[in-house]
Amino acid sequence: MGVAGSAYGYARLGVGIVERWLDVPITFSPVIPCPGGGSMTIELTDRNADRSLDPLDTVHFHWDRCRVQDTTTTGVVRVELREATRSASGYDYLLTITVADLRIERDGQPSATVNFIAQVHYTHTGTFDRVEVSNAVFDSGQVIGDTGTATVNVDYRLDGAAQTYQYEVHGTVSSGGLGGEVQFSTPAPFTGVIGEYPAAGRLQVLGNANSGARLAEEGAAAGDPATVLVELDTNGDGVADASEPRLAWAGVVSAQLFAAYPDQVTVIVPMP
Repeated sequence: MGVAGSAYGYARLGVGIVERWLDVPITFSPVIPCPGGGSMTIELTDRNADRSLDPLDTVHFHWDRCRVQDTTTTGVVRVELREATRSASGYDYLLTITVADLRIERDGQPSATVNFIAQVHYTHTGTFDRVEVSNAVFDSGQVIGDTGTATVNVDYRLDGAAQTYQYEVHGTVSSGGLGGEVQFSTPAPFTGVIGEYPAAGRLQVLGNANSGARLAEEGAAAGDPATVLVELDTNGDGVADASEPRLAWAGVVSAQLFAAYPDQVTVIVPMP
């Protein structure tokens, strides 16, 4: 859930950059001082020379020891806008986001260096938001304090009219903490009311020799929206060797992941 959440967070960062800069003339100084020291530089690969982000343009953000509140950031984020379509009912973006050696240091926490690339498709209407993250690849630091690589796919749909969401993920993660590679998927997508933890769904994790784990709204947890069932089968015999029937969702992922799209908290990267 942490790896998928990180991939979704960086996808949202890319979408946010497009929403902020699409068709907005970049007329200010490209070097911007940060409140706590350091700087951020904005560069635009501008194919039609109109000094704004358009389809087939790429905007580059370079952070150099940029400090905002308790966070210091160094590294590069690039967003290539491949397609952008607007209509009376909403808009549709197709983009590639690349995170290159982005080092994030928060006071009192381990630092993380992230390398990441993903194709992102974002669709918005008056009542519906959908973010599709295709073949996102982490080759370092997908989770703070761990090492390894990951390939992640996310399909997240929020229906503002029905006030519900559906969250699906699948991919692979190699982890220094786990000492190997696992595959994960949601054979039953997580679903629920926007703003609340899931009321249904299951995440399945498979490792070597049929070992595995699941995170599911089943059993006693199904009647408690604040908890989720976790089971671990270490030897692949189909019998749980360890379980927690009512693990607090708050210890797995922030409730803000399931908030309305505009209210979700994305990756904390300083922006002007």
